[in-house]
Amino acid sequence: MQLRLPFKGVIALVLSVGLSVTCFSKELVIERSFSISYINVPAYCELDSFKSTCTRLVNYYARRFEREMVSNISLDYNEDDPFDKEIFEVDRNKEKSTQHVQMSIYSKPGETLLTLFSIFKQKIVGAKEQLLVETMNFEAKSGRIVRFAELFEDPQLAAMLCARAIEAKYQSENFPLLPVVISATELSPSNFIITKRGLRFFFAPGLVKPSKNVADSMFIPIKALQEAKPVAKWWSGKAEAITQEHKNALENSSLKDVINLSEEIEAQQK
Repeated sequence: MQLRLPFKGVIALVLSVGLSVTCFSKELVIERSFSISYINVPAYCELDSFKSTCTRLVNYYARRFEREMVSNISLDYNEDDPFDKEIFEVDRNKEKSTQHVQMSIYSKPGETLLTLFSIFKQKIVGAKEQLLVETMNFEAKSGRIVRFAELFEDPQLAAMLCARAIEAKYQSENFPLLPVVISATELSPSNFIITKRGLRFFFAPGLVKPSKNVADSMFIPIKALQEAKPVAKWWSGKAEAITQEHKNALENSSLKDVINLSEEIEAQQK
């Protein structure tokens, strides 16, 4: 399976800064009973401040994928004999499901934040390929994870504002899982990146709209969150203008169906 990598220009666009991208140091292959995970680990993961976090994430990604494959087997259980071992033996002999994970850490010298992108291409046997995006934000010096509550003087209000923005964008889809996403955002927003213009949230396939194969994302401009009083240290600096080079990079990347540039362009023009 070929994983098209997002160009440096794409992430520079998404984060609205000129970024340096870490080179891959190695690919880890984790094979289990029903799955194989190919995980590209960036050089940053060799640093003492990131090593333990990266190790936990690699193990988690592989373990979670294997657990999902085992869960699929439960659909074939024989209700008359739920301990029928033949079910597992047959599945062990089938082609294994695979996932290719590209972990990349992006940074800029002197910046307060580092951003980790994990882009998943999952091929489950008998199903279409899926593309997922998961993100984490770190304090550059310490490698400490930066939580949503640290970004605003009133994080509860900020979470509510984000939830209302998500609801406004996706409510016309009338998708059954949207209320779950909204409730989770009200309690503790997750899977977002911090840009100079605001926040971009990423959603797994099938959470907010009918697509079951490609992740989705939405941008919330910082102006829409001013009432919650953004903490200045995370939002300082000038946003880089969106250029045709950025647009071309996005079009030729794995994120082209995930990121809608019109939201960023609209924020840029205001």
